[in-house]
Amino acid sequence: MRRFGRTWLEHSTTVRLVLLYLALSMVGTVPVLVFIYQQTDRIAGRNYQSTVDDRQAILLGEYRTGGLAELAEGVRERATSGVLAHGILLLADHDGRKIAGNIEAWPPSLRTPTDWREMLLYRDGHAVPERFGLSTTRLPTGEHLLIGVVIDDRAPMREALLIALVGALLLAIPIGLAGGSIMVRFMNRRVQGIGEVAARIAAGDLGNRVETLGTKDPFDRLGTSLNAMLARIEALVEELRLVTDALAHDLRSPLMRMRAWIEKAGDASSGKSRRPAIDAISREIDGMLRMLAGSLEISRTEAGMGREDFTPFDLGALTRDLCEMYQPLAEESGVSIAVEKPRDMTFFGNRELIGQAVSNLIDNALKYASSGGSIRIGVDESDSSVSFWVADRGAGIPANRREESMRKYRRLDEARATEGSGLGLALVRAVARLHEGELILEDNRPGLRAVISLPSAHRFR
Repeated sequence: MRRFGRTWLEHSTTVRLVLLYLALSMVGTVPVLVFIYQQTDRIAGRNYQSTVDDRQAILLGEYRTGGLAELAEGVRERATSGVLAHGILLLADHDGRKIAGNIEAWPPSLRTPTDWREMLLYRDGHAVPERFGLSTTRLPTGEHLLIGVVIDDRAPMREALLIALVGALLLAIPIGLAGGSIMVRFMNRRVQGIGEVAARIAAGDLGNRVETLGTKDPFDRLGTSLNAMLARIEALVEELRLVTDALAHDLRSPLMRMRAWIEKAGDASSGKSRRPAIDAISREIDGMLRMLAGSLEISRTEAGMGREDFTPFDLGALTRDLCEMYQPLAEESGVSIAVEKPRDMTFFGNRELIGQAVSNLIDNALKYASSGGSIRIGVDESDSSVSFWVADRGAGIPANRREESMRKYRRLDEARATEGSGLGLALVRAVARLHEGELILEDNRPGLRAVISLPSAHRFR
């Protein structure tokens, strides 16, 4: 039975939590009760001591004005009447022999002077000893003065305090158990809710979320964090499904073209006639390799790889370099490209990835810009962010399709006629998130304005 009970206790989290709550309640309650007991007893003791000190001051005043004779008379008078008739008084010579008072002789164990001490003593005419709180002093002429008050009523008071202390302690036990049970029941209910959501998620229902009460307590904060994680998981699973579908769709066309070119090359009678087919197959393979390389680069960026290469660099110089690099291509397409309000700005980040992201935006702008149009590149700064932007005068992207266009392999229908893999904007978004920022697509009226908004915490001032 003992072994079974110990095993049950070890495996019962609820019981352990209730007992822990009770133990903590007792740890907090017992010192308070003991403190109250000690303070109450100390206050009572001070009241007794104050009475003794007052009487002693009066008698010493008489001694100073009338000498030993008047003091002895005062002791005799007060020992038989007045407040101290119920206490003790003794004036003794330097050998401890009684001069005046209501006890026979000076207690052998009592030293002079003594500020406060409790002792059992016999008063004259009493056969039973009583507990006194007393104080002693030595007079300048060598005599000893003892003054005390009966404190027998202090024992009942201490007993009453002790009973109250034990009663409060016994009352704290069921209250602690009840409080612990309520707390554990509340915790179990919240944990059970989280467990049920986790079970439904594991069963494939990714739309479930943990209920939050809006109280901002630890369970609410945990639920909010779990919901954010579940939303991210659901988005990733949905994105994986969409990527798989898009990848299968986008790879089917080049693979079918490659098959056709291979068959054509097989039917060719000479190496010279096979050359166009081989070149076409090579171009298709290159396109597929670029697609896979882009997908790998996005996955690496989303995993946080690249932070180790963060270094300070000049954003203004990067935009000017990119503009100069794309100048020939823009001229060939009949499009003007320029940096708007060029400026120097030192930034902490991965220069290569940010350059690649801006290059993707310029590539997209060149693809969809109409002849005679313009492309503008710029860097803006606010109190909270630093923004790269690339703006064109092309057809733009409808507001309800912009989020879709930033997903991997998501090419809008009107863009499928142009060369590409649908990974450009997805890579730009991944780079922005690597730098704790975001990609924002805006209407340029007409055209598209793509903004890489990054936190100004990366800005070097």
